[in-house]
Amino acid sequence: MKAASLQRLQKLVWLLSDGQFHSGESLAECLGVSRTAVWKLINKLQAWQIEIYAVRGKGYKIPRGLVLIDSHYLTDQIITKAKLFSQIDVLPTVDSTASYLTRSWQQQPGTGRICVSEHQTAGRGRKGRRWVSPFGANLYFSLGLSLPLGLSALGGLSLAVGIGLTKFLNLHCDDKISLKWPNDILVNQQKLAGILVEASGDSNDQSFLNIGIGINWDMQISDGSKIDQSWINLKSLLRTSVDRNEILALILLELDKTLSRYIEQGFESFRHDWPSQSAFFGQTVIIHTHNGQISGIEAGIDKSGALKLNTAEGEKIFFSGEVSLRPVETGG
Repeated sequence: MKAASLQRLQKLVWLLSDGQFHSGESLAECLGVSRTAVWKLINKLQAWQIEIYAVRGKGYKIPRGLVLIDSHYLTDQIITKAKLFSQIDVLPTVDSTASYLTRSWQQQPGTGRICVSEHQTAGRGRKGRRWVSPFGANLYFSLGLSLPLGLSALGGLSLAVGIGLTKFLNLHCDDKISLKWPNDILVNQQKLAGILVEASGDSNDQSFLNIGIGINWDMQISDGSKIDQSWINLKSLLRTSVDRNEILALILLELDKTLSRYIEQGFESFRHDWPSQSAFFGQTVIIHTHNGQISGIEAGIDKSGALKLNTAEGEKIFFSGEVSLRPVETGG
């Protein structure tokens, strides 16, 4: 998409974000285009999964309005305070924030950077699953970081990120937020967020980390119907009212602390938190593998982040790339 067209779309969604009707004539004047061009831009916004009312004699309106991500606010909050990140890009739409960071890094390797987007056309979760990403409804972001550590030294990173995030969220919510091994954040077995860590580089000396996170914020039932499991919004769980920008800035700063701790102390410093943060520690679960199902009691994690399961045949160890975990109540 050409830069000028993208800028007009960004300005148009900002104009409509107040939740009020705006006539086609006033929008055309603000954007410096014809009313026909406004109509075409509206169609493009609808392709971003933005619900827009068009009423003859009144104009266009986004019902309920939108709280848009403020790039200036995030830059001020994050770049001046974070230890690991010196660049943050806020986009209206992208294929996926993780893919954007990979391309950015290939073009210009360097210091830590963050990508946040209002919408993803190809957001992805674990095992290539699609991550539903309606515009302005949730929080979609990725953190890219180069480390003087080989891939072999990155055991448990996804769990460390999950533990740091769940501990932070539990400080701000009354409902218990927990981590389902290896990368789902749950509330009463409803999915709140997901984490996807991708790493590339040398096995011994250098690695590039790409940590993608999606958090349900204020998703509507119509958008959530595309998700194949029960889910919940963070906005409904917080003790105090904050907007998307405030909570996102706090989360990003907390992840900066979590990653700094991981770099300095390794995964071992997070392992003792697992029993209190795990959704199913000490409970009977079912592990789904390529060869079938194995039932046992979740008994913790080892130094690499692998799951320990007490079964009828003794303790078994499972690695996240191989299997999926389900509570025994659902069985699948």
